[in-house]
Amino acid sequence: MKAKYIYTFCAFIFFFSLFLMLRTTERPLTLMATTTTEDSGLLAILIPEIEKDTGQKIQVVTFGTGKVLRSAMDGNADIILVHDPISEQEFIKNGFGKDRHSIMRNDFVLVGPTDNPAGVAKMENAQQSFEKIYRSGLPFVSRGDESGTHKAETRIWQAAEIDSPLLSHNNYIVTGTGMGRSLNIAVEKSAYILSDRASWLTFQNKSGLKILKENDPLFSNIYSIISANPEQHSHISEQNQRVIINWFLTEKSKKLIESLKFQDQILFKSLL
Repeated sequence: MKAKYIYTFCAFIFFFSLFLMLRTTERPLTLMATTTTEDSGLLAILIPEIEKDTGQKIQVVTFGTGKVLRSAMDGNADIILVHDPISEQEFIKNGFGKDRHSIMRNDFVLVGPTDNPAGVAKMENAQQSFEKIYRSGLPFVSRGDESGTHKAETRIWQAAEIDSPLLSHNNYIVTGTGMGRSLNIAVEKSAYILSDRASWLTFQNKSGLKILKENDPLFSNIYSIISANPEQHSHISEQNQRVIINWFLTEKSKKLIESLKFQDQILFKSLL
């Protein structure tokens, strides 16, 4: 009789453990990514292949980089895909992230009215171009949402020694929203705006605007994949994270990233 109880107890432990394992496996891994990767169509290419190759269900959530980092601090993401190296390094330094790999890049471009009333195209560098816009009194549209694009823009203002929050509200238009909506407002206002190249190339409503400044060192735009620190949040599976991180480091990932093109232009260049 005693052996029977021991057998029953062991069977219970086995099936309960199996149940817990299945629940862990079934929980979707949350990939929180910057809106650029969704708007450009990149995630639509990558996610089905990740799920097929790893057997892991992926739940995708997209925000600007700043919001992604804040949300990941609260344990709302297993892995994040963002594009602001300074903020990313701080995220890891403070113990919120563990593994970080730079996987791809594109660049930012300064877009503005086709007649270029501020004359920024003649400037030697990005900071001089921004200073020229400031002194012209012409409108500039900012996402203002702590996204990677907004953070890059802020650093260019700082390089130009101009405090962007002190700009006139009539001239400095803060949208607090994504790249697509911000570009639409720039079109409506015939304004200047900093955009990542992928968003600009795939943007449909380019009426009256064009690229006026590009290929500047301050326009570098690096995207990294980061695993949230599992020691901070018990529901995060380090094993599942590793499977996805490893997938992003494969030759297949590189080829898929560079397969996304617009009019024969590669939108993201792999760094692998």
